[in-house]
Amino acid sequence: MPTDSPGAGEHHQIYGGLREVTDEMERLRASATAEVQRRSHKFWAEFEQKRDPQMLIAWFIPRCWREIDYVFMLGEEIRRYGLSFERRHITALSKQLYQEAEHYESVGRIIERLGGNAPTEPPLSARPWSEFLWQCLDRHRLSAIAAWYMSETAATGTFEGIMDGGRRYELPDVVRTYEGIIKDEKFHLGLGRVIIERYTENADDVEEVMRSLRRMADLVTASHTAIDLYDDRVGG
Repeated sequence: MPTDSPGAGEHHQIYGGLREVTDEMERLRASATAEVQRRSHKFWAEFEQKRDPQMLIAWFIPRCWREIDYVFMLGEEIRRYGLSFERRHITALSKQLYQEAEHYESVGRIIERLGGNAPTEPPLSARPWSEFLWQCLDRHRLSAIAAWYMSETAATGTFEGIMDGGRRYELPDVVRTYEGIIKDEKFHLGLGRVIIERYTENADDVEEVMRSLRRMADLVTASHTAIDLYDDRVGG
């Protein structure tokens, strides 16, 4: 767990029922990340053949949308459930919200430099992901946190390809932007794990956490794809 995460190194009692599903959690995280990485490598191999900037625009649009959707989701998570968490964890969630807003701005600039427009509504490939995230908010205080924890874990599978592509195709803004995003994501993942472990208190909590993890693992592996990129634009 990253040492800059709130609660990192802290010893707290983890609910035993969560320990029972730890192996499944790690399998889901590993398999989702590996599949996203495979699809990321496939995209960059296809881009190598075509070198079409429109492919890059379509690649970055859903990633840009996820950043701003996290801003909205985290704000609502804090509004609805924040006072049920320790004060330091409210602060940490607020820090993540701000960082996600910065990511939306920086990835949006990448898209604009490539000749596109930053998304202001969910693109087609991100709609099931976004809908599930917001459904989670209505269910339980840990549901959306578990969902973004899985989503951001899987998204790390894209980083190697993005950084390599940025260097190979002389896109310094891509490299610079994702150097910052990668650093921030370590904090986000550590925070998500801390909150899940700290606030899972009974069997119902475990059920909600695992429901979100399983479903989001399915959604992220389906949406991180290089297929039909030209059609993946805001509004279809």
